[in-house]
Amino acid sequence: MANRSYMYEPQVDSKIYHPAPLATLHADKGAHFDLFLGVPTRGGQRYVLFKSADLDLTESKRKELIERGVKFLYVADEDAGNYFTFVDRTVGDILQAESATTEQKSALIYQTTAALVQATFTRPESPVLIKTNRTVVEHTVDAIASDPAMLRTMAATFTLDYSLYTHAVHVATIGTALLLELYGHETRVKDAAMGYLLHDVGKCRVPTQILRKGGVLTPIEMKEVERHPEHGVDLMRPHPEVPEVAMDIILSHHEKLNGRGYPRRLPPEKISVETRVCTLVDIYDALTSHRVYKSALRGVEALSYMRDKMYEEIDMGLLKELIRVLGPHKDK
Repeated sequence: MANRSYMYEPQVDSKIYHPAPLATLHADKGAHFDLFLGVPTRGGQRYVLFKSADLDLTESKRKELIERGVKFLYVADEDAGNYFTFVDRTVGDILQAESATTEQKSALIYQTTAALVQATFTRPESPVLIKTNRTVVEHTVDAIASDPAMLRTMAATFTLDYSLYTHAVHVATIGTALLLELYGHETRVKDAAMGYLLHDVGKCRVPTQILRKGGVLTPIEMKEVERHPEHGVDLMRPHPEVPEVAMDIILSHHEKLNGRGYPRRLPPEKISVETRVCTLVDIYDALTSHRVYKSALRGVEALSYMRDKMYEEIDMGLLKELIRVLGPHKDK
């Protein structure tokens, strides 16, 4: 924009804005894009230009926002590529800083990944976004593998209110922790974690009114929802950063061991361990989240339900491992 500004005039329009967590916006990293402040209104939120692209975000301004309780600034959709290129370049340095605590790393991973998934659902064709997903996934796996307290710390921040974006982060976090227990710190875990994070990306092609419906879906609506794994594969196929392990997870995470899942009704021998893990954690997070049509179960209740009611559909051996990995923090 032409105006050099901290806190310029309110800008209200129909553009899409993406959250940019303050944890990613360190003053010494060169955030050369417009940043907006979200201002609550009766009808939702309007966006005020806080910093124009030609100004630096100073540490004093950043600390001032933190002291005011601000966790996010926003970038306009046309600047999303610039912002996430910035994240791709800087997130590793922030996470690997000696001064970074487990709590700070956890907040950075959670907020950044949720914002990234939200942007990816808006622009799944963007090579920049998919590349940044891969970068953030790799750093997340490294953080969980190197810090025994990371899963517990991240789980403490999980929201009970369901959204596609936070759900993706929950599944990726818990699924990664479980797979690390099974495989150790291998590249295959990072490949699978990419699938866990993007397992529902095909839902961006499902009509919003169906996804937000507060009740039982009609058979036609259910058919539409059941197409999301194939939509997801179609959307991710052009991106080399999404490996075959991840593609299989995206396509097969609703398959069941009794052969009654979708979209291909696979027999159990055709369902990989990585995909079985995604299925387990996907169900667990759905059961322990508030939805329009149901209350959240406590973690113990959800795991008991899965053990007692879903033993023909899911891997009971992996469920035992999930219970062990969740340990004392399985109440979300």
